[in-house]
Amino acid sequence: MKRILENRLGIWASFKLMGATLNNNPERIAFILHRITGIILVGFIFAHIVSTNSLARNGWESWVAVEVEHLRGINPISIAFFIAIGAAVYHGLNGIRLLLVEALALWIGKPERPKPPYVAPSLKGFQRKAIYAVFVLSIIIWAAIGYVMFFW
Repeated sequence: MKRILENRLGIWASFKLMGATLNNNPERIAFILHRITGIILVGFIFAHIVSTNSLARNGWESWVAVEVEHLRGINPISIAFFIAIGAAVYHGLNGIRLLLVEALALWIGKPERPKPPYVAPSLKGFQRKAIYAVFVLSIIIWAAIGYVMFFW
């Protein structure tokens, strides 16, 4: 039994291994962020459906009193809404990039023979710049929306 357990990495070693694979690999980071933002959006949609259900049960006045008033200023509901907006912005922009890459085969590059250390040919060309553009545009748009939400 002890011999089997010696071969397992353990939780901290597996985190270090994951961190090693993220170095200089923006495509992997974009993939992980796309998954996380998708989960955030599913949670937001569920919470939105539950909260707007009060409109059907209690009338328009109660919905305005609860939802609209809590979105003004900085409070936990407006911060959660701001996070959901950031997730939607990144998920949408990265989804457009993925559609261009996977559906239209843009920015893929020519196939190459694998040479260690293996770097995908798609990450050598324009696709890496497109990933960085998605990161930068997401932050800029999210910051602009945050300025309008909290300081306008």
